[in-house]
Amino acid sequence: MNIRATDYVLEIGSGNNPRPRSDVLCDNSIDDDAERGGPIVTDRPIVEADAECLPFRDSSFDYVISAQVLEHADDPERMIRELMRVAARGYIETPSEIAERLYGWPFHRSVINVVNGTLVIRRKNFVSQFGELFHVLGARDPAFKRFHLTHHRLFLVQYEWDGRIDYEIVPEDAAPIDLKSTDGIETLWRELARTRWRDRWMPVAKGLVPRGIAAWGKSSLARWRPRPKRDLREIVVCPRCRGPVVWRAEMVTCARCAVDYPIVGGIPRLLPP
Repeated sequence: MNIRATDYVLEIGSGNNPRPRSDVLCDNSIDDDAERGGPIVTDRPIVEADAECLPFRDSSFDYVISAQVLEHADDPERMIRELMRVAARGYIETPSEIAERLYGWPFHRSVINVVNGTLVIRRKNFVSQFGELFHVLGARDPAFKRFHLTHHRLFLVQYEWDGRIDYEIVPEDAAPIDLKSTDGIETLWRELARTRWRDRWMPVAKGLVPRGIAAWGKSSLARWRPRPKRDLREIVVCPRCRGPVVWRAEMVTCARCAVDYPIVGGIPRLLPP
């Protein structure tokens, strides 16, 4: 990710594994760990909010990270517009179509590919024919886990944007990548063959670090890294109307909508009613 030293960075769907470089965290489920790998991390400013109606002023951030979130969105186009509204640049990461067909996460709503530099998004209309098989292999089989990590470009969509996100919403029966054609497979192979040695093996090296130690290291980096002196209260708006809000001891209030958003454990819960 091309994040500059002075960038003010928002991370959407930060969950239990936020990036050390993120200055503000945002997650739509503070209390429910069902769809993440552990308890939520709250080691820096964080809000509970929906990525499709972010509670921030226009252009509040220089860079926004959205990793493993867009495929969950009810309205991915609306979420994309929100990302472009609040930040000038950013990074989007999702499972690839190959990953969706192998792993078959039932709570993912869209399938996403990158075709000629454009995000191609369609409603997911299939389930994995392999059930939990590849989830078990990924968790228990070191050889398969190593293959997944060294060939991560097969399983991930990684898209960095500057200024605007090029995207296309296509019908759910479209086939942006034809896995049954020789040309389609050759295209995937050429992409994989261009992967640098460092990019191929770095995920394996990271995977050797125990999860607890990795989490401690990331949290320590985030805690000690100098951050821009910005007050979260200066950029938060009502997620419903984008109007100004008033901060109180236990709630954030939008007078225009006559809505109170609670503050629980120091975290503003800015989900629209």
